[in-house]
Amino acid sequence: MKIAAAALLLAASANAFTAPRVHNSRTATSLSVAQADLDGAQGMIDDILKTKNCGPVFVRLAWHDSGTHDCNVKEEWPASGGAIGSIRFDPEINHGANAGLAGAVKILEPVKEKYPEVSYADIFQMASARGIELAGGPKIDMKYGRVDATGPEMCSPEGNL
Repeated sequence: MKIAAAALLLAASANAFTAPRVHNSRTATSLSVAQADLDGAQGMIDDILKTKNCGPVFVRLAWHDSGTHDCNVKEEWPASGGAIGSIRFDPEINHGANAGLAGAVKILEPVKEKYPEVSYADIFQMASARGIELAGGPKIDMKYGRVDATGPEMCSPEGNL
């Protein structure tokens, strides 16, 4: 039941992102990511999921990274939070509700090291979606090209954590 609910929420949030722009320059809100890099990252994530049985913690990681979104914030990105990879920074990663998620980030570090053009935000969301699918849940269509927060100053305020 919990996996089904998470799958529905991830599927709904996936539609909130626009497709990555197809050009060589990076923009403030979208990256162009090579399909080969996405395929490679997915292969590594699938191997991690199969060997470490960590799908549920990846779902939780993606949920907590994206759960900082505040639709009432009308400022430009990244002020409204969301799936921006900011959970890897203090104070977010050390917030009480995120206890244990630093280990999930660490497990995914080799994916980021091998495929640096794939954002942390995309890796976290991909790991969650793949965890659900490999556990027998539905395939969750994703659009990739999220831009990462670059430092702790981009973390959401305490009320959004």
